[in-house]
Amino acid sequence: MQYDIPHRKLGRSDLTVSVIGLGCNRIGENIHTEAEWIALLEQAADWGITLFDTATQYAGGRSQEIIGKAFGNRDDLVIATKVSPIRDDEGTRFTYESIVEGAENCLRLLRRDTIDVLQTHGSGSLEEVSNPAFADAMNHLQESGKIRLRASATFSAEGAIYAIQNGLVDLLQITYNLVDRDHAMPILPLAAEHTIALLARMPYQRGSLTGKFHPGQPVADGHRVRLQGDRLADDIAAAERFRELGDARSGGMGELAMQYVLHENRIPATIPGARSIDQVRTNIENALAKPITDEELREIERIQAAR
Repeated sequence: MQYDIPHRKLGRSDLTVSVIGLGCNRIGENIHTEAEWIALLEQAADWGITLFDTATQYAGGRSQEIIGKAFGNRDDLVIATKVSPIRDDEGTRFTYESIVEGAENCLRLLRRDTIDVLQTHGSGSLEEVSNPAFADAMNHLQESGKIRLRASATFSAEGAIYAIQNGLVDLLQITYNLVDRDHAMPILPLAAEHTIALLARMPYQRGSLTGKFHPGQPVADGHRVRLQGDRLADDIAAAERFRELGDARSGGMGELAMQYVLHENRIPATIPGARSIDQVRTNIENALAKPITDEELREIERIQAAR
């Protein structure tokens, strides 16, 4: 069986992707065997997901290695990955060599001739993207056919705007969801104007938008939502304000959260993670649910404005 997942174009490139991708941050963790992770990846592709987003640091490189074993050089899938910065006594930074050598290592682990989307996995700050090493390395890799799209996984509106205005990127990965979209808002119109593709990370805000959590109640140790750190309590409280809207949908708050992201057509795709085949199915079904209505959108905007 294959789901009929809509596709959108990645900016001005010739690549199109399913609007729901798979964030592969969990792939390779020791909660499953390698064979089980490969089965999950293959099932996602069989169901119609064509976009897979990974990184050098996910499971210490195991995520890329397992994706390479599952898919190799398949040309019907779009593989996005990220190179990590150097971290030493001089701080956190990228150099020309670290980006180029990082890309070569990604190609080896992914078993691909070309990386579809290469991102730097830092903050995406102005300092990071304005460093000549970023442009020089990305342009070299693109011109040599090692990568298709130059990209940054950014948390900085200032850095993203600079990168777009100076023609440094073809794609940006941003955070955009019901409760965390501030840095994305100035990026959206400029990316559309310049035809720069956007990927939305964390549509469920690491789980706080799935309806599983309630204000004041403890969160189990080890749950991924704890990665939100000091903002966790605020995220859960903010999510609670959308509960009534979410409960009115058959798929609950997770469905509402997903449909909110997909309503933003300036974002071609979103990349929720999954640690089980059932979660992959839920992500797809949330993506194929009833679109956000005008009435829901007005209520969402009222809640967001009242925070």
